[in-house]
Amino acid sequence: MPHEERKTLIILTAVLSLALGVVSFFGSFVSGTYAREVPSLAAQGTGQDLVNLFFILPLLVIALLGTLRKSRAAMFVFTGTVLYILYSFVIYCFGVHFNRLFLLYCLTFGASFYLFVTLMIRMSRMNPESWFGEKTPCRIPAFFLLAVAVLFYLLWFRDVVPAVITNTVPKSVSDYRLLVNPVHVMDLAIALPALILTGIQLLKKKPLGFLLTPVMLVFIIELAVALAGMVLMVNRRSISEEGSIAGIFLVLAVISGVILCLFLKNLKHSNGRPA
Repeated sequence: MPHEERKTLIILTAVLSLALGVVSFFGSFVSGTYAREVPSLAAQGTGQDLVNLFFILPLLVIALLGTLRKSRAAMFVFTGTVLYILYSFVIYCFGVHFNRLFLLYCLTFGASFYLFVTLMIRMSRMNPESWFGEKTPCRIPAFFLLAVAVLFYLLWFRDVVPAVITNTVPKSVSDYRLLVNPVHVMDLAIALPALILTGIQLLKKKPLGFLLTPVMLVFIIELAVALAGMVLMVNRRSISEEGSIAGIFLVLAVISGVILCLFLKNLKHSNGRPA
């Protein structure tokens, strides 16, 4: 890895890690951080912050170290983790009422955005399709990504379409006292189309499919764990009795992890030998 690229990755990751660590600590342990949110949303924020602090942040640092050592698997994990942080902090920036952490939300969002762009540009130049052997399974991960996208489209359409038809506000928006639900925006406009695009590209065995598939699988794993953390915290505060939903998200994370391992099983080392 060229010295300048290495330096850029280290600096951006250091900024991102510091900002994410401070934000997650305050959200997890400092009372009043989510004082302007309704109890359910405040609990979800704390649940995700705990996941970010004790799972995402260590994984980000470990994956960076692996990336600097030219591990291709670590690079995919690193990129997927940065994508998860980017996705999450769009929601923090636009879905959380203004608080003392606003500037750090913006810093985390910005650092993750530029780091993700840097990683994608670098990886696209490295012909990632050549990293995989001929026996790499494509159909299973492709159809899995498509299935996840379709299921979440159906879930959000069930919430949004009736409100659009009747010109009312969805319950998930009114209950949280939001203008719109930023999760709807991110998923319907960006995340779910990205899953569909990735699945189709992988079925066609296009370079973009091989580049994005492990990244999107890592993203799904981390998001599913975060969602489980949110549900468990809401349940712990006795705001909801639907704690079993966390199990569904954890199952999704496990399935995604198994498919990721199967996909990366045929990943070659940088010297061309099978992994």
